Amino acid sequence: MLSDSPGGFSAVYSSTYLLLVRHLSWVWRLSYALLDQDAIYRFVQPVRQRWNFWIARRLVDRLKTTRPDVVLVTHFLPADVCSAGRAQGWLQAPVVVVVTDLHPHWFWISSHADAVVAATPESVALLQRRGVVPSRIHLAGIPIDPAFGRPVDRTTVLAQLQLSMDRLTVLVTSGGTTVGNFNRVVQALVDLEPRWPGRLQLIVVCGQDAMAQARWTQAAASSRMPMRVFGFIDRMAELMGVSDLIVTKAGGLTVSEALARELPLILSHVIPGQERLNAAYVVRHGAGIIAPTPRQVSAAVVRLLQDPEQRTAMRHAAKQLGGAGAAARIVADVMDPLLACTPRRS
Repeated sequence: MLSDSPGGFSAVYSSTYLLLVRHLSWVWRLSYALLDQDAIYRFVQPVRQRWNFWIARRLVDRLKTTRPDVVLVTHFLPADVCSAGRAQGWLQAPVVVVVTDLHPHWFWISSHADAVVAATPESVALLQRRGVVPSRIHLAGIPIDPAFGRPVDRTTVLAQLQLSMDRLTVLVTSGGTTVGNFNRVVQALVDLEPRWPGRLQLIVVCGQDAMAQARWTQAAASSRMPMRVFGFIDRMAELMGVSDLIVTKAGGLTVSEALARELPLILSHVIPGQERLNAAYVVRHGAGIIAPTPRQVSAAVVRLLQDPEQRTAMRHAAKQLGGAGAAARIVADVMDPLLACTPRRS
């Protein structure tokens, strides 16, 4: 949707977000928390909605022209616009809002949506407290690629990667732009080889950070610890499937993918706001560890290396939280019944 926004808004939106989370995290933390307060949100919402309609005016025009049978949104901005469209009557199609955070911030609240899909029982309860009609709330999880639910031939894939079956495989990533202490975290893990020879190996995913990819590709050539380095890839389901641990930031999608893979999480970077709440949820249920410094990351990896029972317990906890069938459940349990009850437009 942002690609259809006026002027260079999409670029400004992305760069502003990165500036805040990388260099002014306290501003992001404060604004996220304040806007999640009932009174402040209700005061700001009328202005926000007018702003959202300005940004989304091309989307609104397209919805009025194409007259879809159903609208599914996975971001809070179009969720607000489409919910308002239902209330105002210009949007006739049922609207399904899929909350892709573990915590439904007030910005996600879509009182006039026909269905709101939540990721956790706690999210369902919060949506109800915030006025969403209970019959319209569905617990289905965060939709991810079905590939994260498919088995992987670990022996074959590790052989293709020229990695060992006998070492603990640690997948290290930090989103598309490697926020946080990504390079220092990788170095801290590489530095474990002299202390724990023959015990660890790394899969390092650098996303769109070409400099980090070049640095670690060069380092891998001479490293005593086996290491495979990637940039932006579409093999995450496969790489998670052969890994024993993941070191990552606490983004909702990555967390959901790791849980679907029953993969213990070491959360090395937690952006204030939604990611702090994602991390708290995972840790509270025993599937993850928060390790905000490179030293704490390496200590957590060593602890889990030495304690296979804890790794097993964390995998079991991740299994209880995760599931790769959210997309299919949303279609079968939410969208299909709405379509069945909605007259088709000619």
